[in-house]
Amino acid sequence: MKTVTISEAKARLSALVEAAERGEDVLIMRGSKPAVTLTPVTESDLALWPAVAESALAGFDAEIERDRRAGDLKLLGPSPAEAAKALKR
Repeated sequence: MKTVTISEAKARLSALVEAAERGEDVLIMRGSKPAVTLTPVTESDLALWPAVAESALAGFDAEIERDRRAGDLKLLGPSPAEAAKALKR
């Protein structure tokens, strides 16, 4: 594991990022205490929606349909924009 101070990290940031991208552990210290680690970003880190199993979605759809038939769903607005405003209140 590479361990550097904040001052060293400022001076060598590009090299430290490259090391982290190669899989090396990089620890940045604030004085004598660990402050942060550098880790590479993966494709899964960038995913906007979590992966949901198809069976879970089917169950969710069935639950919504049951609630809709029972009249338990509340309309938040006549349009998506109005619904978004209602959720922010």
